[in-house]
Amino acid sequence: MKITVVGGAGNVGATCAQVLANNEIAEEVVLCDVAEGTCKGKGLDMYQSMPIFNSSSRIVATSDYNDTANSDIVVITAGIARKPGMSRDDLLKTNAGIVNTCSELAVKASPNAIFIIVSNPLDVMTYVALQKTKLPRNKVIGMAGIIDTAPYRTFLAMELGISPKDIQAQVLGGHGDTMVPLPRYTTVGGIPITELIAKDKLDAICDRTAGGGGEIVKYLQTGSA
Repeated sequence: MKITVVGGAGNVGATCAQVLANNEIAEEVVLCDVAEGTCKGKGLDMYQSMPIFNSSSRIVATSDYNDTANSDIVVITAGIARKPGMSRDDLLKTNAGIVNTCSELAVKASPNAIFIIVSNPLDVMTYVALQKTKLPRNKVIGMAGIIDTAPYRTFLAMELGISPKDIQAQVLGGHGDTMVPLPRYTTVGGIPITELIAKDKLDAICDRTAGGGGEIVKYLQTGSA
């Protein structure tokens, strides 16, 4: 398998590529970014760490989409990051242009790839990529489902002092402040969460989940969750 991470010089893209390579998810992981020097530096650094992780994944860093040709999966993380006080929607105009260009170039090189979109605002950027690539809608996927459920489970685990692995949960809606955690369908080892956490604390956790990305951005000052 060959996986391309567009925006590979950024924090989110580089982290994604590192995890893919560490776990040998793909034989070849391509970091593609207009910031060529940073991209190649991070790519080489990652590649040199493969012996430590006992991974045979090959890492390529480039600014040329020809090097991404015939990818099985293209992950688009490119775009400007939020700053404290900004909503995901504040990124709309700039990131729409970036995702539009990246999608066009990537699909030309890999017309049969599955596209996974990470750029914010996520739901709109996924639609931008769908329109530009003209791929079937089951081949252009936004990552929000799992990324929103994960902090919800984490916050519940923190409250209960247990492992998040024991929590089954679901979050619906868009990737933003309007997302909806579902306590009614949340369980811990089969026990409803409503029997384990008081309603006021549960409501606070649901609110924290919706604003989870913003909380991290506030701490970071620069960069994305």
